[in-house]
Amino acid sequence: ERLTKIYKSYGIRSAVRPATTLRKKLVHPKDKIPKHKTTGCVYQVPCSNCNKVYIGETSRCLETRIKEHKDDVEKHSHIRYTRANRKASHTEQHKSAITDHISQENHVINWEKVKPLVKETHTRARQIHEAIQIRKHRHTMNRDEGAYQLPKSYSWVLDGGVLPSSHHSDDAVRIQ
Repeated sequence: ERLTKIYKSYGIRSAVRPATTLRKKLVHPKDKIPKHKTTGCVYQVPCSNCNKVYIGETSRCLETRIKEHKDDVEKHSHIRYTRANRKASHTEQHKSAITDHISQENHVINWEKVKPLVKETHTRARQIHEAIQIRKHRHTMNRDEGAYQLPKSYSWVLDGGVLPSSHHSDDAVRIQ
């Protein structure tokens, strides 16, 4: 409305429409989709025993992808490594990185806390989001950085703008 008054003083006519209306606040014709029914998303699967998470992406229903992870885990759940043969087991790879984690570390996955992080329908954008999430989380079960190779120069942005200082000390410079 203020811009309308300013424009009017210069002889310019304008039309103004409010951004927030009662209809937008009160009417919600669609029900929210439950998180396990989300499609086209980047998701996170946490471990119950440590702070590691698995970051993945799928165009399909999240419930379907998680079921595939669970099936692979159950297929190999009988494998438990002792300290003596754990080192040798790191060269063995299962279908899922989650299965590698639970079998090598004797940990349990918290399937109840699986959550979608980013909803994105475009494949390349979703792969970029996955790479960003993997890089942001310091402790992941992932074997690699995802389908998209995010340039290393983005690391300082994802770390909150902290760059090593040019001096020969452990100080850091924060970019604001």
